Amino acid sequence: MALGLVKSEEDEQQRREAAEEAAAVMGLRIRRAPVISEALYLWPENVPSWNLFQAMSTQWMVGMAGATGLNYPGVEVVMRKARVKRRDEERVFHEIQCMERATLSAWREKTDGK
Repeated sequence: MALGLVKSEEDEQQRREAAEEAAAVMGLRIRRAPVISEALYLWPENVPSWNLFQAMSTQWMVGMAGATGLNYPGVEVVMRKARVKRRDEERVFHEIQCMERATLSAWREKTDGK
């Protein structure tokens, strides 16, 4: 996801329609080759943490060099609003941090051209 490889079908459809409309204005028609993408599967026990991570997309701290990490007080608010049970808070927070580190690593690789 951090590399922009995970997209919803709805997002992809909107992007295709916008490109086709823009091409039609110039009298062009877009021909597309079939796209074979690798599916992303989550184990059921990881879905709640993944959904929380997605809900935190506005909580990234960004500096001159790009994203530096999540705003942890904001993460706590999102977790509270999502009603994460107290007994699960530590585990869920750790899972969020794992996704944060993986995302930052993927963004660095993308920026470095690797």
